[in-house]
Amino acid sequence: MRHLSVGTASLAVASCAALSAKVTFNNLHDNSVLSRRGWISKIGLISSSTALLKPTTAEAAVDVRQYTALAPLGRPTSTGSKSTGLPISEVASRLSHDLVEGSSGKGGYFISGDISTDIFRDDCEFTDPTNSVSSLTRYKNALQILFDPEQSFVELLGMEVDESNHEIRARIRSGGVLQLPWKPFIPPYESTIKYAIDEDGLIARQIQDWSIPASQALVETFTPSTFSPPFSNLSRPQNEPKEVTDLFNLVNGHRPDSYTQEVKLRIDTLIDLIVGSQYEWHKEDLDGTWALAYLQPGPTGGGIDRRIPFPDLPFNNNYQTFTQNTVTNIGELFGSLLTIRVGGSLLEEDERSTSTPKRFKANIDRGGLCVGEEKCIPLPITGDGLFDGVYLGKRLRIGQNLNGGGARVVQVRVA
Repeated sequence: MRHLSVGTASLAVASCAALSAKVTFNNLHDNSVLSRRGWISKIGLISSSTALLKPTTAEAAVDVRQYTALAPLGRPTSTGSKSTGLPISEVASRLSHDLVEGSSGKGGYFISGDISTDIFRDDCEFTDPTNSVSSLTRYKNALQILFDPEQSFVELLGMEVDESNHEIRARIRSGGVLQLPWKPFIPPYESTIKYAIDEDGLIARQIQDWSIPASQALVETFTPSTFSPPFSNLSRPQNEPKEVTDLFNLVNGHRPDSYTQEVKLRIDTLIDLIVGSQYEWHKEDLDGTWALAYLQPGPTGGGIDRRIPFPDLPFNNNYQTFTQNTVTNIGELFGSLLTIRVGGSLLEEDERSTSTPKRFKANIDRGGLCVGEEKCIPLPITGDGLFDGVYLGKRLRIGQNLNGGGARVVQVRVA
């Protein structure tokens, strides 16, 4: 995913955060492979991770293992030779790489299962707040069938080495798309991970916790991506300022109404820092489709210019599509199936300027109620809009609406 409050369970979140194979698989038989059970097996595995979430009183009596029988994770087996005797700092360095890139570059191991098996014991215990499994092969197999690495991400937020206690501690943010036919999206969330190192220098225990609400898990897992929040899978450009990267990581995969007050304060601080700075403006970066991820009200509490009707239902998204001289505003009424689209010409007031802020005027002269992208019923929507581009990068944009009281929008590029 959202970053959020503990207490309501997101099945998908548990899957990524908790799918540290949080289930006890002792009753499984090595009598199937992934192709035999197909999607049913995946659904069974993902459903089992609801149990990995902290149960409510009513749920406490449920035996999670009854949901795991379809998960074809195989018997525990040897994973080959081990790299014993490594300095703990080198183990930490290997983990840093695996968490983000994966052992062989297939993506962070929480979303791909691409893990360096030579630095883990084969009977390593993988634990979260609700359950554990002591098998490296089963843990790896579980991760390999959960997330789509091409549409998911893991970001390393920090890592500490405690040599005196033989521990490594890491903090990550991750999220993405599950490998199910309806491609449910799991919004970004944060996890803390503690690795215990044994006398041979191998990881004997991985203990994970996450900062995700527990209640919307099942809903998110079985919600089609049509109603998922927008997510940009663009990698960080080399020249992207740190404050922009930090802001992108906080807002990507979120809708404006999905933040806690604490996260809003962090976002507002970063926006103010960026707005108070000056950046190069590359006009070609504006072309594309940008999804609204955060709305910072203006000084008087004003929002965006409501002459352009964008619905605010919690499952809908808002977009803007730019070319060099046009803009189209898209507001969802029922996901992407039913939208309001308004557009017109876009005029840059001072084309000679190559730094922020940049002022634009939009002349809205068309609109429609659209089913899909093609069939639209014309609507009589016209008007002028004035806004500043206060930041424009390859994957994040900040604009300030001047008609609606100075509200700022933070958008991520999705196309």
